[in-house]
Amino acid sequence: MRKLWSLLLCVCLLAAALPASQVMAEENLPAVEPVTETIRPGKATLLAFTVPESGPVSLRMVDGAGETVSTVVEGYWASAGRNELMWNGTYESVFAPAGTWQLELSTGEGAVSTTVTVGQAAPYLTNLMSSVELSAQTMTVTFYASVDGLLSVGAVVNGAWTPLDSRSISAGENIYIWDMSAANPATSALTLTLSDAAGFPSNEEHIAVSPEDFGWIAEPTEAQPTAAPEETATEEPEPEQTEAPTEEPAEEATAEPDPEPEETIAGLPVLEDLVVGELIIEEVMMDEPESDDQSVFTPSYGSPYTGQDTSLNYWTLPMDITNEEAVWEVLMQPITILYSSRDKADRTQVVIRKEPDESSQGLGVVTRINQGVHVLETLDNGWSLIECYSASFHDSAVKAWNILVQGYVKTEELRTVEPQTEYGIVIDKLTQRLYLFKEGHLYSTLMVSTGLANADQPYNETRSGEFLLTSAVGAFASGNLTCAMAIRFDSGDLLHEVPHKVNADGSKNYSYAEPQLGSRASHGCIRVQRRRTPEGINMTWLWNNRVKNTKVIIWEDWQGRQIPYPDNDLTLYYNPAGGSMYHSKATCYSAEGKTFSSFTYGELELSPYDTLNRCTYCAPAMRRSEIDAINANYLPGGDHDPILTQARQKYYDSLEN
Repeated sequence: MRKLWSLLLCVCLLAAALPASQVMAEENLPAVEPVTETIRPGKATLLAFTVPESGPVSLRMVDGAGETVSTVVEGYWASAGRNELMWNGTYESVFAPAGTWQLELSTGEGAVSTTVTVGQAAPYLTNLMSSVELSAQTMTVTFYASVDGLLSVGAVVNGAWTPLDSRSISAGENIYIWDMSAANPATSALTLTLSDAAGFPSNEEHIAVSPEDFGWIAEPTEAQPTAAPEETATEEPEPEQTEAPTEEPAEEATAEPDPEPEETIAGLPVLEDLVVGELIIEEVMMDEPESDDQSVFTPSYGSPYTGQDTSLNYWTLPMDITNEEAVWEVLMQPITILYSSRDKADRTQVVIRKEPDESSQGLGVVTRINQGVHVLETLDNGWSLIECYSASFHDSAVKAWNILVQGYVKTEELRTVEPQTEYGIVIDKLTQRLYLFKEGHLYSTLMVSTGLANADQPYNETRSGEFLLTSAVGAFASGNLTCAMAIRFDSGDLLHEVPHKVNADGSKNYSYAEPQLGSRASHGCIRVQRRRTPEGINMTWLWNNRVKNTKVIIWEDWQGRQIPYPDNDLTLYYNPAGGSMYHSKATCYSAEGKTFSSFTYGELELSPYDTLNRCTYCAPAMRRSEIDAINANYLPGGDHDPILTQARQKYYDSLEN
């Protein structure tokens, strides 16, 4: 199964500077060309501008008060002369709001603008996933359609597009089954386009097809071209994952059939009579909570040892960011790690054993030096029973992808480390936010992207647990992206700035990865926003103020967890002089020099606040509709990540065998 990225959430840049000779003589100053068509978010529109000299520029849509409504590009390197780029009307996964705005071009010489109109969102297709059944010679494509409309399907054969099918579909989840039996084996892509009732088409979505999909394993020829890999699918894993040594060689992979469907609880498989240590667990997966009490969701939720530890620590702390006193206490507590004096020990791992014996089966792995473990029992034979989320990477000895495991390690390797006391960090995979605590209180909130697992790389899932920031890695390359200011917290996983591309002249371009902040997107690392919050916090601040052994706690997004609504009396802010966004603080770097007026969260759905958009700089509270959409995906009994569930099922099957 392959996960495909929709073009809806991407800014597609086509830098095309024309020779200076083609620039009109009167164009000695920056200029933005008029946009004659209505911009429909989700559908690419050509924007063009002229600058007299090469250099960084920014394009934003602003309202009458000069406040940013939506960003097109920021810090984009433009060449002298005419430049073109395609924009699909979204920024950081948020549609540009409908209305008439000014498209403002900012350069070192000032700002110029032109009037633009933004209409309703264009129809779009997203969440595309495909699987091929060779025996049936079919490809099944699942996708989400934004509106009722006409689905047009085509194929790209030897570089030419051919129509295949068209049919009416309804808004919501859809399935399309392509009969490949009569298809040309030179097909390199299947295309899907959605047109609304007025005939307005979405972007054309492409699903790559290869000779293997037809059952032939052959080298591509001119008659059978293979599609160029998509950038989002080929970003290389963090190099630390491939370099990190393990305590023993990884087991050889063996081909095995997919498991039969099993009964599930909370979207996860139920296994019976699995021996963990000396305890027989009737159901190793957690039960669904019997009530709406969210306090049951602790990091050790579902552990067979739940209730044994009655102290307050990471493992017993309910995942409630509003309980500042309890969170701060946990951030300042000592952490138990597995110690080693070897060089680069924070890139090595120890196997967690099923029994207190070196030859016993491995249940998971724990990273030395920086990953914390929960000590459940210390035995007299030199072993201790511990639990933690398995820090399995692709080259780890045991392939237990972020599974909460209980097993044995040698007691002599356990050490207690005091974290630094200046600040601590909480990362919640449910909200995709980083919460910086300082001096006992929540100080600032930033948007992040944690790992996005796929069928080929289930190890992309960011490991939950408590960790220590150890070595400062600095910048490293991941494919054609640069990840700056990286700090290691778990073997191959690092905390770093949202990646950027490096332009030919050495300037930085964040337009690829920055719109993904607030959603899963990485290979396991934690990408942090570069823009300053009202408190002046961003990844640069974390890097400049880094202190060894800063504690980082990462909360698991257990199925059944729900984001609570904010209190109705929570204070929000906006610019009453024509502002179009709402903010978390009275000032914001999205509109420097302006001070906003206040209102309450309870008024957010009332006029004039109901038309305001959430600021993407200062991370104000989400609207109830946004919270509802996330919570619906995490309802008890559902499965918010079936790909990872299937990968974990193979692990459970291996334990039974």
